[in-house]
Amino acid sequence: MTPSVFDGTDAIDEFTLSQTKAGREAIKAHQKSFIQESDFQWLKDHEIKIIRIPVGYWLFSSEENHVPHIQYLDWAMDMALKYELEVLIDLHGLKGSQNGQDHSGRSGKAMWFHFAEYRDESVDILEKIARRYANHPKFWGIQLINEPFPKLFNFKLRAYYKNAAERLTGILKHTRIVFSDSFTPRLMSGVLPHFNNKPAVMDIHIYQPFRPWIKFVSLNFFFHWLQWQKKLHKRLMKKQSIIIGEWSGVIRHEDLSKIPENKRDALIKRYIQAQLEVYNATEAWFYWSYKTENPGTWNYRSLVESGMME
Repeated sequence: MTPSVFDGTDAIDEFTLSQTKAGREAIKAHQKSFIQESDFQWLKDHEIKIIRIPVGYWLFSSEENHVPHIQYLDWAMDMALKYELEVLIDLHGLKGSQNGQDHSGRSGKAMWFHFAEYRDESVDILEKIARRYANHPKFWGIQLINEPFPKLFNFKLRAYYKNAAERLTGILKHTRIVFSDSFTPRLMSGVLPHFNNKPAVMDIHIYQPFRPWIKFVSLNFFFHWLQWQKKLHKRLMKKQSIIIGEWSGVIRHEDLSKIPENKRDALIKRYIQAQLEVYNATEAWFYWSYKTENPGTWNYRSLVESGMME
C-alpha cells in the first residue's frame, strides 16, 4: 500500500519496521501525512456514509518497540463528526498475530491462538476503545478481530467473541459489535446472540484472486459465483446482519493477462459493478482500501476519480 515507508529497510511488516529508530520515525511521518482533513472532505463529497478504520493492539502503547496512534484515531473520530461519517473501528492487528500475515502487524505464526493472555489483552483493548468513544455519535461499530486464522470449529475464537461481547455490551449504547466470519461464514453464523435489541454483525471478506480454487475456473465463473453469494448472504442475514468488510476490484493477474489491454478497464468496471449489485443488499460494504500510494484497483479513490467506479 505504501512501499515508500519501507524504503531503505529490510522490514517485512510494521513490527519489524518498528524495531529501529529510523523505522519508527518513518511510521510517525506516515501517520502525520497519509490521511488529511481533505480526505474526509473527499469522502463526504462522494457520498460515502461509513468508514472502517483499522488499528493495532499497540494503539495505546508506550513500548519502545511500537508507535502508538491513539491521537490519530481521536482526530479521525473528530473528522468523522465534522463530515458526518459513521465509523467502524476495527482491531486489525492483535498481539501475537491472529493470522500470521503482515497485515496483522507481524508476519509469522498465528500465536494469538496459543496464549490466553493475548486474547485477554485483546478484550482489554476493545473495552478501552469502547469506553473512550461510547458516547461518540458516529461510533457505528467496533470489530473484535480482523481475519483470524480459519479453523473447523474455532472454539477459542468463539469463546473470545462471547467474552468480548459480554464486556462490551454494558458499555456501548448505540454501537454495533462486529465479528469476523474467519472465512467460514456458514460455520460462524449465529455465533453471537442479540444484544441491546440489535443483532450482532458478521463481517465477510471477499477476494477473488486469493481463493485457492480460482485457478481451476474461468473468470466468468466468478460472476456466476457472485449470485450464489447473494443467496448465501440472504440466508446468513436471517441470523444476524452482515457486512462486506473488505473487497476489491482486483482480478487475478493470470486472468487479466488473457484479456486484450484495451478491454481490461471495461472488464474491471463490469466486475466491480457485479460485486456492488450483490454487496448493496448487506448492511454495509467497505472497499479495501480507500487509497494507496499509487493508483490502481487497490485504490478506491483512484477508481472513482478515473471513472472506473461510480
